[in-house]
Order: sequence, then C-alpha cells, then structure tokens
Amino acid sequence: MTPQEIARRYFERMRDGAPVADLFTPDAELKGLGNRVVGQAAIAEFYGRAQKDARPRPEPVAIAGAADRALAEARIFLADGTMMHVVDVFEIDGELIKSLTYFVSDYPTEPPG
Repeated sequence: MTPQEIARRYFERMRDGAPVADLFTPDAELKGLGNRVVGQAAIAEFYGRAQKDARPRPEPVAIAGAADRALAEARIFLADGTMMHVVDVFEIDGELIKSLTYFVSDYPTEPPG
C-alpha cells in the first residue's frame, strides 16, 4: 500500500468509528497540540476516548505522498457540531503508521475588524 492509501484507510476507520490502533506500529507516536502519545496500547486508549467523547468524523480534502510520508488536509466534524481544520503528517513503516503528527488551525470567533 502507498502512504496515501494508508492515510485513506485511517480516515475511513475514523469516519466509521472503528478501531485504528492496529494501523500503528507497536512503538508508534501520536503528536499534536502539545501532547505525545507513545505505543500502540496508549494510542488505542487515546482514540477510544476521542471516539467515545467527540465522535470525530473526518472528511479528507487532499492527501499527498512521497517516499514514506503522507500529508493530509482534512475537516473533522465533532459530535458537538465543532469543525476542525487539520493537517496530518503520517510517517509510514511498511504498511503501518510509525508516526502521526497533527496540526489544528484556530478559527477566530469573530472576523477581525
């Protein structure tokens, strides 16, 4: 599988509310918003809480890849109606995710004026 296909598989599982930890290597890292989660078991716990509490439903906008990386832009819709605009950087090892770093855009509550 290409890095792009692996990223698409990740987003499909997230959208379906299915487990995603098995898409990660045993020593994988999940990094973003000042947090670092290490290891498949910790990643399973992280996503278990997120899927239970926020029920994220991502809609990928674009996915690009080269070598062992995929870069994805997505909109994530949460159960409370919040929409997040994110960029995810996937580092792939074989057919598993070695590292996922996510960047979230802040939207101002009101337009500057």
